[in-house]
Amino acid sequence: MEDKVASLVRPLEILAAEKPGLYRLRVGLLAALGYVYLLVIVLALLGIIAVTLFYVRVNWIMLKVLWIPLALVGLVLRSLWITIPEPDGMKLEREQAPALFDLIDEVTTALSGPKIHHVMVSDDFNAGIVQIPQFGMFGWLRNYLVVGLPLLRALTPAEFRAVLAHEVGHLSGKHGRFSGWIYRLRQSWIEVLTRVHQERHYASFLFEPFINWYAPYLNAYSFVLARAQERQADQYSVELAGKDVAAVTLVRVMAKDRGLSENFWPNFFRQSKDQAKTPADPFVQMLSGLDQPIGPLNTQKWFFEALRVPTAYEDTHPALVDRLAAIGFDKEGKEVATLIEALLEADDRTQTAEAHYIKELPHDFIPRFNRLWRERIAHAWSENHEQIKQAQKRFDELTEQAATRALTLDEQLERVSILARIKEPVDTLPWLELILNEYPDHADAHFAKGAILLEQKNPEGVAHLEKAIQLNPAATGEVSSLLSGFYFDQGNKELAEEFRKRAADYAEKQQKQQEKALNFSDKDCFVPHELDEAAVTELKSKLPKVHGLSAAFLVRKVIDDPEFSIYVLGVLASFTWRDGRSDKHIEPLFEELMNVPGLPSPIVLLSLDGEHSFLLQKLSRIEGAQLFATEDAGVTYRH
Repeated sequence: MEDKVASLVRPLEILAAEKPGLYRLRVGLLAALGYVYLLVIVLALLGIIAVTLFYVRVNWIMLKVLWIPLALVGLVLRSLWITIPEPDGMKLEREQAPALFDLIDEVTTALSGPKIHHVMVSDDFNAGIVQIPQFGMFGWLRNYLVVGLPLLRALTPAEFRAVLAHEVGHLSGKHGRFSGWIYRLRQSWIEVLTRVHQERHYASFLFEPFINWYAPYLNAYSFVLARAQERQADQYSVELAGKDVAAVTLVRVMAKDRGLSENFWPNFFRQSKDQAKTPADPFVQMLSGLDQPIGPLNTQKWFFEALRVPTAYEDTHPALVDRLAAIGFDKEGKEVATLIEALLEADDRTQTAEAHYIKELPHDFIPRFNRLWRERIAHAWSENHEQIKQAQKRFDELTEQAATRALTLDEQLERVSILARIKEPVDTLPWLELILNEYPDHADAHFAKGAILLEQKNPEGVAHLEKAIQLNPAATGEVSSLLSGFYFDQGNKELAEEFRKRAADYAEKQQKQQEKALNFSDKDCFVPHELDEAAVTELKSKLPKVHGLSAAFLVRKVIDDPEFSIYVLGVLASFTWRDGRSDKHIEPLFEELMNVPGLPSPIVLLSLDGEHSFLLQKLSRIEGAQLFATEDAGVTYRH
């Protein structure tokens, strides 16, 4: 799906850069086309009624016939008369949050923003302005500012001010009337498309095909403008909150959100080991999780990982690295170290935006969302309870077996993995030590032990991480990030900066290698995969079961460094029926292939049916490459 959007957007990005006036004209005409089409449909139906009344004598049969187009007009208009419900949350009054309302007044005035008619507080880790038209797509707008309490709990007052400036900036009068119109129109047509699918009726044939084409096409065509609005909204954040605060806010929102997914929720669900029923206060526990500092290790690790994520097309928001660059931060310069210092300082601040801006929450807010969250996670909690019981059972079995025989390496690693899930990572240290006593050159065990020790602020972890790099150079980036955070926490900024630079250099090298790995030409060097016979046999037994696979070739692609290579699985697709049509459905085929057990890693899936068909003969000539081929694949199956 992203490839389709990207194929539309990329040429429009060029057009917008070279001829911005022409691009905006095209977007405006496309936006107007939607209204014109709907108007034509309504006028055509009314014309049928008028012509019939003019030329045909009025009688009971004629009235029954005329009722059909008249009803269609009503249904078309009703489809556009969208009743959008209020956003989720509870309304805040000024007396409950006077400081927040004062901030809203300040920001909307400074940015020539729209009047905020209602302020609501929700349970989301987010904030935004929702505009609801009063009469379908054509009425005046009422603006709802929705502020998530988790976001208020996660940020400082200054950071939340930067967030609010960004959100108000989207609808700022400084954006210009045209940009604001397009921004609202995108949201309106998305809502129309959703409602058409939800409320299907016999008038759908008049406008559903058009809307199914038009709404996604308008979304893609106006994508460049929407992304420019995101960048402009970030500039408004800088204007009101300052460059440093705006940058820290971008990173802190990412890190706090990741802290929830990687730290809080795993720890939360560990409670299901001894507790069959969902806790009574999951929402409150989540808020308490946001109070926990991110810490120097995770701050740097997650920050550097986020910097490696490129801007894509599934979201109008640019990637973090591009957003920081746009507001003046150079990822290669000294400002990165300054930004990390600011992030760690923000971690130590005690006053939250919630404490500063919210005097009193709406009645029953906390109990209501505790109840709602209990309902949301009840099924997952029950499943996790059963899974942990089974994991504990398996752990006990391995422990009993260890009393009578030596466990294999895989069994020992399985025991460590289970223990990390049902208890805390620190509880795995004795078992990791046992593995290292028997297998002193096990890179993953050294890495796991070193990371845990550093989390405990134990310098002995440094030696294990350095050993992990020695045994597995691919761990250089992640290890360097951890060591940078550790030395920064220890006050050794010189070493912290040295490892930060090493992590950045390795990430850049990795990115270049990845780009080369994902691009193919007839000059590429491919070599045999060199998998052992058992692994090849397993793959050969699994691949014939993949729906739509005609042939498969496994090789390694060598990239610059002779020691670095990536596996490539080149495939031919067969014709299959999906969604009512016979075709070579590549994306579903790739999705199924990625779930085939035993595929080596890292691996790239390559279709040999399209633009890379010139590689078919080259791959088929490599010894042992062909793993599978049907009789009609056009290649000879080599056993």
